[in-house]
Amino acid sequence: MKHYSITRDKASALLNISTRTIDRYVKSGKLSYKKVANKILLAKEELDALQEEFSMLHQEISTELVSQDADTTETIQAVRQATDFSAIEEKLDKFILIFNEKDKMIEEKNKVIFLLQWRIGELETKIQNMIALPDYTKEKQEAIEEKRRLEANLKQLTQQLKEQETKTFVVIGFAIVFIVIACFLYRKTH
Repeated sequence: MKHYSITRDKASALLNISTRTIDRYVKSGKLSYKKVANKILLAKEELDALQEEFSMLHQEISTELVSQDADTTETIQAVRQATDFSAIEEKLDKFILIFNEKDKMIEEKNKVIFLLQWRIGELETKIQNMIALPDYTKEKQEAIEEKRRLEANLKQLTQQLKEQETKTFVVIGFAIVFIVIACFLYRKTH
């Protein structure tokens, strides 16, 4: 039976990784968790196993580096490159966070557009069912003006959404280029 007692912050310090990486491990199922009073608690046994896995990996890397070449400067350079990989990982986490925020913004704008379209449909139905009497003329004119305002708002939001999508695609493009360059440089150095 697993003992859930370690918070995300403590796990982050224990494993010497960011809390975002902890969250990714939880989301991918690599780490299980329990939520108690709005706190996420992680299993100590799983963290110990992960820490052991990390230390074995670091030991393998160190052994490889030392056995490949006894020159200390090259060994230090290889260790620096290995730590640069974590910097790349953190930058990728930031890009993912930005994309998620952009998706939320686009989703909110889509909701507003949907509500505006629904309101326009309501107004069109109301205008079609109006009786052409002098008393209703003022209401009809107001409804027509409101429809025009809503259509203008709809056009504006649609344009903003298109601009937002274009910006998102540009950011995605830069992210992909960055990842490709990082992978190329990583492979080139190894």
